[in-house]
Amino acid sequence: MALSKKHVEDVCYLKGGSLKCRYYDEDFNDNGHLINICKKLSPDRAVIDSEIISFLNDIKRSGKDINDQTVPLGDNCHGFIVLKSKLQGYDIK
Repeated sequence: MALSKKHVEDVCYLKGGSLKCRYYDEDFNDNGHLINICKKLSPDRAVIDSEIISFLNDIKRSGKDINDQTVPLGDNCHGFIVLKSKLQGYDIK
């Protein structure tokens, strides 16, 4: 269950290139089904942010346009704890 499909499409921008949220990830629930999760409020956030800062520094040094990158750079909402069995996110219907 985790993040709602609508949240992933409208907030995480699943296919949004650099607009896609950097904290979006996928995992498997206890039943083996693929689910969407947010890692913004997890311990992984520090690692993710560090990798993004390093990537952005490399892009600036190379003179490339940040907006042309396919690496997810977005910080698109306040974040959600990692829950695999409870539906969360915006616009849950």
